[in-house]
Amino acid sequence: MIYVYIILSIVSVSALAADCILRYMERIKSFDFHKKLFDVRGNTIPIHKFLPESLTMLLICIAALSGAGFLFSFMGMEWYFSLPCSVASGLCVCFAVQYLARNAVDMLRRSSLPKGEEAGNLDGYCLEKIGAGDCGRVCLFHKDREFEVNAGNAGEVEIDEGEKVVSLYENDGFYYVVRVDKIFDEIVDED
Repeated sequence: MIYVYIILSIVSVSALAADCILRYMERIKSFDFHKKLFDVRGNTIPIHKFLPESLTMLLICIAALSGAGFLFSFMGMEWYFSLPCSVASGLCVCFAVQYLARNAVDMLRRSSLPKGEEAGNLDGYCLEKIGAGDCGRVCLFHKDREFEVNAGNAGEVEIDEGEKVVSLYENDGFYYVVRVDKIFDEIVDED
């Protein structure tokens, strides 16, 4: 089993190096390694951060998995113990990079969503069904980043999970949003 871990390590590290060279040095993004792999979300616990979000994160996960597996096999652990432990190690590295490290970088960069009336016109999508006048969670986009925030439905129509929304304003940490198609319906009705 140690040879499987060595092969996985060599393949993932060389693919990750090629991705970094092409993406950051040559500015080539045509391989779509940054596109999302899964559309799984946890409601209260960010369980979705344990799964690799993109192909780049999948390569990092496989590199961590193979490194941990090699270490466990080198220590004399049987393959049926080392395989689940190495998979868990890879998923924990994904969580550390995708959740903990990104939050720390965001705090250092001070990248956050605008507040007050400046928060108007942010695009996003609904993470859970929000009834008319109710509160829930949405994902808003700002400066090529996704932010999961608490939101209130400012419209008279419920917002289903996955529907596109636009923010109107922010008040006390709540972003008031409406469905995008509802805005267009009101514009057409005024004409």
